[in-house]
Amino acid sequence: MRQERREDQKKSRLLEFLGRVFGAALLFGLGLFVSFFVGFVLFEGYVGSGSVPVPDVRNMTLLEAINKATRLGLRLEVERVTSDPGAPPLAVLDQNPPPGARAKRNTRLQVVVNGGTLSEGVPVTPQKGQVSLPDVRGKSLEEAQSILEGSGLRVGRVVEVSHDTLPRGYVISQNPAPQTEVAPGSLVHLLISAGKGGGTGEVEVPDVVGLRLEEAQEVLARNGLVVGSVKEVSSEGRPGGIVVGQNPQAGELVPRGESLRLQVTRAQERPQAETDGRKTLSLRFVLPSSQNPITVQVVVQDELGERVVYEREHRGEDLVEVSALTKGRGKVTIFLNGYYYWEKKID
Repeated sequence: MRQERREDQKKSRLLEFLGRVFGAALLFGLGLFVSFFVGFVLFEGYVGSGSVPVPDVRNMTLLEAINKATRLGLRLEVERVTSDPGAPPLAVLDQNPPPGARAKRNTRLQVVVNGGTLSEGVPVTPQKGQVSLPDVRGKSLEEAQSILEGSGLRVGRVVEVSHDTLPRGYVISQNPAPQTEVAPGSLVHLLISAGKGGGTGEVEVPDVVGLRLEEAQEVLARNGLVVGSVKEVSSEGRPGGIVVGQNPQAGELVPRGESLRLQVTRAQERPQAETDGRKTLSLRFVLPSSQNPITVQVVVQDELGERVVYEREHRGEDLVEVSALTKGRGKVTIFLNGYYYWEKKID
């Protein structure tokens, strides 16, 4: 009896011990899961903050798509004009980013628009009191306006988009289509060419701070803008010819062709690197792909102390170029959206 009682006590203690171990493991696992889940939610909230869902503007008219995008804080841009006989003129055929994707406010929503096709067949005889729309495609805006007014019609909305072949100011498409019967005095909306690489009346000012003056000129030219006045300013510890200020500021909407006033660093006759052992650190790297904006921060630690030498917001897959003066040994560290990304020793 005593032997059986001892064995029962041993079994009871073993079961109690195993239960405690299993309970501790379960609590630890739940803790890890909760920590991971909360961290993931916080990270998603940090990266995706300020973003909106991209609406589906396909099959809308261009004007409806512009209104829809504007209400959500997005900027609609006509990427290409094509011809689809099965779709109405000025209908949106495709878009990028796709519907449902998340995009930061003020992001470009690029669309492909149907420009319509030439009407075929015998012209329709207009009914009494109706006007048959003349075909003004391929004509200059002034000529199209003269033809329409001569037919008792009026020019309605005029939307300007880029076009690879038609020169600036010529009609790409019209709505209603040619030979449509309409009442006298009706409005005819026109889609006209802004030339190759042209676009709508306003463009977003890019961020050129931190670029060399020549690079800034190239970036502005690609966005339909030009460099106006250039003012040299003293900037200790930085090479000459680097943009340190701009007006208008990055992100502002300005008319195409607007000139920007830039401040650039003045070239030093005797670089500090020759006198106190400083040397220029140059970094070039491509960011990973991302639908959300990426804040890039570059931190240098050397004999001059720890300091942030670069901090700007970029899009995924951007090429980042950083130039900074360093002294002695240390390291340079790159952070993306506040998270460690890469580091390198400085000799």
